[in-house]
Parts: sequence; structure tokens; C-alpha cells
Amino acid sequence: MADIVCDTRLQKRKNPLVVIVTHGDADGLVAATIVKAFEERINPEQSFLIFSGMDVTEEQTERLFDYICKYNDLGIRDKIYILDRPIPPLGWLAMGYLCDVPMIHIDHHITNHPDTYSFHERGKQISHRWSEEESAAFLSLEFFRTWMEQGEEYERLYHSFYDLAKATSEWDTFHWKQLGETLTDTLWKKKALAINAAEKLLGSVGFYRAIQENIGTEQYSQDLFGYFYRLQDAYDHQFQNAYDFAKRSVTEYVFRNHRIGVIYGVDVNYQSMIADYFFLDKKYQFDVIAFVNIYGTVSFRGKGNFDVSILAQKLGEFCGHSGGGHKNASGCKIYNRDRFKENLLELFYESMDALKLGNF
Repeated sequence: MADIVCDTRLQKRKNPLVVIVTHGDADGLVAATIVKAFEERINPEQSFLIFSGMDVTEEQTERLFDYICKYNDLGIRDKIYILDRPIPPLGWLAMGYLCDVPMIHIDHHITNHPDTYSFHERGKQISHRWSEEESAAFLSLEFFRTWMEQGEEYERLYHSFYDLAKATSEWDTFHWKQLGETLTDTLWKKKALAINAAEKLLGSVGFYRAIQENIGTEQYSQDLFGYFYRLQDAYDHQFQNAYDFAKRSVTEYVFRNHRIGVIYGVDVNYQSMIADYFFLDKKYQFDVIAFVNIYGTVSFRGKGNFDVSILAQKLGEFCGHSGGGHKNASGCKIYNRDRFKENLLELFYESMDALKLGNF
């Protein structure tokens, strides 16, 4: 369902609870870290429950919020932050489980635009912070910007997070690709790529733990990126092997006059960079790269003006699931992973039974 990356309820169960539901990538994890850091300074008596997950489909989101409501008695003194992912389905919200709980939604995906929810009464009550120009990490930092007026402690916290939030935004919104060759742009590009490397090599939980060290100190950013730069060297070597595999296995599919490169079985850690390399290589003329993943999802990367968020959304809906994301990077679910597991186990047991009856 999702990982619980932080839970302080046992320490302060009677106090207000801040629930943070975030995407399991670097952007979502940095956003969650920023929200928690500011919230615990605003009110040190609050407890925290943070969920992180890569599956942001409606089905999984609804299941996650069912779990949250079942095991937590939430009310008006508590808060729910939803970061870098959709809110629960409006039909689920209409049941009223969270009708008294303040909800803040911070996101930048086109398919999660606040207008998507504004027609529904409960959707209007949610506080939205949305912009396509920045990622959830940077939007979360800006959400607390006004707190700098409350004292030096908040100002120091804001500035200590700035490089991490900005570099994460550069990576997650793909803005790093438009950066120039100046010293400043080169440094931001280096930091953005280091964010990607650290997230992919450490995994969600490892990355989250890494960015918790020494929060708010003067050396926070310098120490953190020094560590991430070392991880970048290891990532580059592994990426080259993945890209060589992708070049050998890619096939072409024509969709309404657009050329789609289809690749199966590439580790998600390298998909964004692999797509960039294909788009830059003049031997290939792909408009879109579609990564078909072994767990029943498809990740799209688009070149130019091809809006893969719409394609992912429509494909997911056609297959009975959901999808969406950015204009140039989106994904969808097309197959139930549990059904794949059942089919595989069924084949295993039937084959073993057949062997048992024969001469082994």
C-alpha cells in the first residue's frame, strides 16, 4: 500500500496529529520533510504520521485513506497534507470520513489541477497550492515562506532547505534540461542530477532518512549534496548498462503518426535518463518512449509538444484503472499486479502437480 516513513503517535498520541500522504519519489519526500520541519516548529506538541508510496492510482489512494481513517480518530484540530499526488476520489470524500479535518493539497501535475475538484462541495473546502512551473518540494517551501516573518528560526529553516527544494524542482519538472552553460546553471544542473541519483540508489526510505540529517543547520545543504555527488558516480556507471540494454531491446510502434519507442523490463531508476538519451540520439526519431513495466504499469516520456499526460490518462481508463502526470512524463496502470501473481502461482502449482504424476 505505502511505506510509513515517520510515526510519532505513540509518543504524543493525545496531541494534534499531522498526517502527510506523499509520493514516494524525491519530490514527494523532500516536500514531506519540509512540511514536517515547519509544522513541528510551529507547534512542537504535534505528532506526525507520514505515508510514502509510488502507487498513486485512485484505487490505492482510496485504500490508503481507508486505513488512515480506520486507525486514527481525526478531527478539526488535526491536519492532512497531500503532496505530489492526487487527493482521494471525490466519491470517497463525499462519505464524510474527513469532513472536519483541514486538508492541504500541494501539487504540480496537470491531471491534479484544483479545477478537477472545484465542482464538488468537499473539493472546494480543500486548500490547494498548485503550479505547473515548480515541483511539490519547492511549492511546499513557498507555502511556509510567510513564516520567515515570525523569527530567525523560520528564516534559517527556509534558507537551509532552499537548495534542496530548488534542485529537486529542477529535476522533477525537467527544467534542468533548459539550463544554460553559465556557472550558476551548471551548478543547478549538477545538483538536479545528483537528486535523481540519490533517490534511485537509496530508495524511498533511504533517501528520506538521508535528508533528515542536520536539518536547519548552516552545513545542511553542503553536507547533503557532497554525499549525493558521490552517489552520482555510482549511478552513472549503472545507468550506462541499462541504456545499452534499452538500445538492444527497443521496438517501434506507430500511434496516430507518432513514433513510440517501446521498451519492456527496464528498471524504473533509469527510465527518465534513458528517454533523454534516446531523444538526443539522431539515430532514433521517437516522439515518445513507453516503458512497459513488469508490475503492470506503463511510464511515458514525451518529446516536444506531445502531451503524454492525456495519453496515460486515457490508456489507464481504457484498461479499467487510472493514469496521468506531467505533459512530458506520465504513467498509468494497465494490468492488476495481483492477477499476474495469481496466474504465475497457478502455473507453478499446475506444472508441479503434472510433474508429480509423471516420472521425475
